[in-house]
Amino acid sequence: MKYDQVLELNGVKLTSKYIESLNKQERLDLIDPIFDIVRKVGWLYPDEENKIKKSWGKVKEYQPDLNADDQFNNSSLGTDICKFYCHSFFDATEPGAPTMKDNFNDDKILKKMIWNRLGLAWLDADSKGEGVNEAFNLSFKMIAIQAQRSMRLINQTSIFKPSIAKFMALKYSMPGDVIGDYSCGFGARLMGAVSCGRQYIGTDPMTCPELEIMAAKLGMTGYKLIQSGSEDYRGDENSIDLYYSSPPYMMDSDIIKESYTNDVSQAYNKGKEYFYNTYWDRTLDNVKYMLKPGKWFGLNLTEDCSEMIRMANDKFGKPIEIVKLKTIRSHLSKTAGTEKFEPVFMYKNIK
Repeated sequence: MKYDQVLELNGVKLTSKYIESLNKQERLDLIDPIFDIVRKVGWLYPDEENKIKKSWGKVKEYQPDLNADDQFNNSSLGTDICKFYCHSFFDATEPGAPTMKDNFNDDKILKKMIWNRLGLAWLDADSKGEGVNEAFNLSFKMIAIQAQRSMRLINQTSIFKPSIAKFMALKYSMPGDVIGDYSCGFGARLMGAVSCGRQYIGTDPMTCPELEIMAAKLGMTGYKLIQSGSEDYRGDENSIDLYYSSPPYMMDSDIIKESYTNDVSQAYNKGKEYFYNTYWDRTLDNVKYMLKPGKWFGLNLTEDCSEMIRMANDKFGKPIEIVKLKTIRSHLSKTAGTEKFEPVFMYKNIK
């Protein structure tokens, strides 16, 4: 079985068309056999490398509109590359909440996920009390990933979009410039920099080994990955032309929005005092030291992280520009269709 391959049971492919031909009892009778197949195979990661190489080609070809006041933040361009190489993506969750794999490994929850993908929730009744014949091609991805999102068993883990990263590189740097990234994450800013002829230096205590594989497999050049926290890395003074990232979101409620791992290498697992007074304060100092005078420092945070923003303002002054990332809420959200804007605050490094 492959990650996105339609399951087969007794010689029959479990396509949406086939599922739609079944009545409620026939679908219920499929739950245990499908469960047995999926449980025997276990957790799968994305596995179609040829598709990933095509996606990388599209990222390199992409040309963002540098004059737009806001940038579309729903684009999936290149996000499949992040998920293919960064298996740590599937371990991310909210603090104290189960991961995708935790839910998958729970037999009761897995059967409920299969029940959902067999369309039984819709077949029972829609909002008007009338049955709807809804079904899907049943693959591991559909059952283990899409079902969890549909059922809101997890919050969708955010990935900084490669399309936005390419926009940032083209708008705020020149060909051959060095772009610094103080929180590498799942590799979007690495892709954005390299895809348009910039050099890249990034730090991250968790994902750098995965990104080394990504860069090697995709033939990237001109990059340097440092497996370290940004509070501990200080490179050469005045050596970077654009320094920006999306750091962990420590909100005003002192809650981290997403938890990527329980490992103590992550600053948010060391307590609020360490996060602000060591991680974030020293990160800002290191960025200011390495960034060339008059060059851009970028900070992607929501406005409910006001202490982090205040500290950045103290080091760099008020933002000169704000890049607005426009997101249209998913149909899976209670506020489907509404727009929200997330800022990237852009500062000039005055020394």
